[in-house]
Formats: sequence, C-alpha cells, structure tokens
Amino acid sequence: MRQLEIENQLREVVSRIVVQVELATAQGRTDINLALEDAFIPILKSIYNLPQLVNLNRKQKNYPGIDLGDDHDRVAFQITSTTTLDKVKGTIRQFMDRAYYNDFDELFILMLSRKQASYSQPSVNELLTDQFAFNCKKHIIDLSDLLGQVSGLRLAAQERVLAEFRHILGEIDAFISFSAEGIAAPVAITTNLQRIGLPDAAYVAELTIDDKAVISRAKRELNYKGYAKSRKAVVKMALLLNGVETDAWVCHDNKLFSFLDIEQCGLRSVVDEGLVERLAISDLADSPELDNVNILKQLLSAETQERLKKLHVRMHAKDRFFFFGPVEEGQTERKETWVGKRAATRRVYELKYQRKDPTKVAHHTHFSFELTFTKLDDDWYVQIVPSWYYSYNGYVRSNWHEDLLSTQKALEHNASVRNMVRFLAHFLSKMYDVQDDGVRFLSLLEFDVGEANEGDQAESDEGDDLAEGAVA
Repeated sequence: MRQLEIENQLREVVSRIVVQVELATAQGRTDINLALEDAFIPILKSIYNLPQLVNLNRKQKNYPGIDLGDDHDRVAFQITSTTTLDKVKGTIRQFMDRAYYNDFDELFILMLSRKQASYSQPSVNELLTDQFAFNCKKHIIDLSDLLGQVSGLRLAAQERVLAEFRHILGEIDAFISFSAEGIAAPVAITTNLQRIGLPDAAYVAELTIDDKAVISRAKRELNYKGYAKSRKAVVKMALLLNGVETDAWVCHDNKLFSFLDIEQCGLRSVVDEGLVERLAISDLADSPELDNVNILKQLLSAETQERLKKLHVRMHAKDRFFFFGPVEEGQTERKETWVGKRAATRRVYELKYQRKDPTKVAHHTHFSFELTFTKLDDDWYVQIVPSWYYSYNGYVRSNWHEDLLSTQKALEHNASVRNMVRFLAHFLSKMYDVQDDGVRFLSLLEFDVGEANEGDQAESDEGDDLAEGAVA
C-alpha cells in the first residue's frame, strides 16, 4: 500500500512540475532551468548512482554547454526547458568543440518540459566523431523518464526522491512568484491539461478464444502472413473474423475490458457471455491495485482512439501519437472550424508538392498530438501535447520528418502553441453527443496568475504554419 501511495504521489508532483515549467515559459522565463540546477542533483545522484555529481558552474562560471557533472564516473547533464532539435544540436556542438569528451564519457540532456516524440539521430551524428557517442533515445530525457527510473529504486530511496521533487516544485513556485514582480502577466494561464469526465461503468468478461485456431483462420481468411506478437493481436484478429472492427477494448490477464456493454455489442463473440460483469468506474479509478488504474488509462486511450478514427484522425502504430489525415480520397487539404473567443479555422492536413517538379509529392503535412491520461488529486485529466507529423504517403514517416519538424518548431511561439492546445481541446470536446454516457472531454485547466489583460493575441493563429486567421 505504501509503495502504491508513493508512486501516485510521485506522478502527481511530477505532473505539477511540468505544468509549472510551462507556466514559467509562458511568462517568457525560459531561464527557469538556472534556478533548478542544484535542486536536481540529489535526484540524479540517486537514479544514476553518481555520488560525486556537482554543479559545474561552481567550478567555472557559466560552464558552456553543460550544467552538472561527475568527473569520477564521467557523466554530465544539461538541464533545459527548451525541447527543440536545434537545442540538442547546439549542446552537442559545444560539447564537441570544447572537447568535453576528454572529461566525460556520457552526456544527458534533461528537458523540464515534455520532450518531442523523436529526434533526428542522423542530424546529431553529423556533429559527432569517433571520440564520443550520443544516442538520442537514451541520452535525451525528460521528467517522465526520471519517473520511470525512480520506480526501480528501493522504497526508502523513492521517498527521498519524492521529497526532492516536492522541493523542486516549491523552487518553481518561488521562481514564478519572484519573476512575476513588475512583469505584466495574464489573468490566467491555460495549461495543456484538459479535464475529463469518466463513464459510470466498465464491463469485463473472460476471453474464450483459441489462439492457434484464430491465427490459423486469420491466415486463410484475412491473408495474415505473420506471427502474433501479443495476445492483443490475437484478440484483434478474433474480432475481425467475427466482423467486429472496434478498438474500444483492452485485454488483460485473459479478460476483455470495455466501456461498451459487452453483452450488447460484437465484443460478446470472443468472451463467455454468461460471465459478463459490470464494474463501477470507481472500482478501477480508485483501486489500490496499480494494474486496475492502468487498465482504466488504457481504456480511456482505446475509447479515444476509436472515436478519433471515425473522424479520420489516426494513431501512429509504433509511436502512439495521433495525426489528422484527409477525410476523403484525393483530398489535398483539410480544415477544421473551432470556436475560442471567436470562430476560426485551422488547416490540419495538407499535401505538399515538390517545387522543382509540381507533379511529384514532396510530403504530407499532418497536425499531430499526443494524449496522456492521468489522475491529479481526485480528478482525471488528459495532457495534450501538439506537434507535427510529416509522411511521404499519408501514413509512413518521411525521411525529411525531423528536418521539417525542426523548421516548424522554430516558427512557433507561446501563443501559437497555446492555441494549438485550445483547438485540440475544442476538437476533443466535440467528439461526443450530449446523450453520450462515455468519456467526456471538458474544459482546460487554468491557473489565475495576475490581473493584466492578455489581449486578443491568445486567439490569433498568426505565425502557425498550418493555421489561418479568424473568420467571421
């Protein structure tokens, strides 16, 4: 019980830290990392077992490119609130130019905001030599990565890390309060956390499928040529063989879970119909068992995926983010209308042709986003992280994706990113009918931070590559 309590508190505090960092960034204080360099030392010491980790700026003022280091174990860190590829490349360029590899074998870049879904390894490799290696997947980390590693520590160590994270949250609050003095601030900062309303119940039943028989039939009837890599894949095939195409379900421990009444839909074709059980949603949401809470999170994701699929918003099979596609075959552009303070349109998909040869496709540009479901105190939220996806055929990642994404990110500013979040929150909230008793996407979480008027800039889409101005 104590273990689960600590894990829940860690998730809550880390989520609040991310929100507060975004709040500071929205106020233009991207130097918040300078106030937190020392605060992260005990956490990184525990996670990476670096007893001699120190603030390098204590040795050499404004130590260029890196902030923390353990010269005994030869590991260095940079702490930053900037998450772009250009920031990563700039850090590595300084590291190589100043020959820090003579002192450190590894460099981690710790991002205080949520990192991008991916970073271009080839772009980074251009800056490296045989003297130093940097793996984007391993060495670019954010607070969620730290949280995952904390779970592997002993309980006593986790409690110490929790105390340090709480200290960091206090440092951020103090930083924002101090830096706000004499600076015009908006009345409220809109976060990227959207409240959600849970359905009243979920349903569970025992699966009754024969895996080998399902795979054999799938090879004959579905032209399936591979081998099932997971039980979920087998259940998916079993449903397709019975003419059921919904993805709004989760399988766990030979049981099928869904917000749909299993007895009243096609899901009954793969379960023991006589043993369908109705669960109050609190049985999952408030359960002391982490597996039950995770089942609820997976159900929320699966239900959302199913709803978005009907609106021609697909989930990337590998990286699990969503991206807008064309509504019909041959469509070269897609726009969506949304309402903030006034009606506006946003272009969410566009087919781009080559400049040198307009008959050939250069790439497809998709507005994309990640959704992460989480519980804070007694309420449930979804964290919305907008981005862009570039494909060569409408689905598969373009070889130029990283370069195009980096160029696009350089054009964005706080107001434009805030509008992306607000658009997505509006789009999600309109997925459901008033009579729908499923998941409901409600309002964005806001913090009151001042008395100044933010003005209409927050509604403007100016500066967004795929956004258009407001229309009447």
